Amino acid sequence: MNPVIVQMINLKVNSLSKEELLSLSQQHNMPITDSQAEKVLTVLRSETINITNKQQVERMIQRLKTEVDPHVSNVVKQLLAQYGHYLHSI
Repeated sequence: MNPVIVQMINLKVNSLSKEELLSLSQQHNMPITDSQAEKVLTVLRSETINITNKQQVERMIQRLKTEVDPHVSNVVKQLLAQYGHYLHSI
């Protein structure tokens, strides 16, 4: 996988705004509330995310499951899944 593309995706994930997260969840017919989006961003911003680090991504999904709620964890997991093919390409 092209490291520039990976860097661009990581930058987007790490700089995601609440409005962008809410919009993405709506686009994928998996709406979340403002409060849930804020909690998701709090967890995601607790460390710099590298989508090619499968263990880190799984750990963050698990944190979302316990610190926010399982539904929101599944929403974020599905939103990140669109980049899942990069996990196996490096």
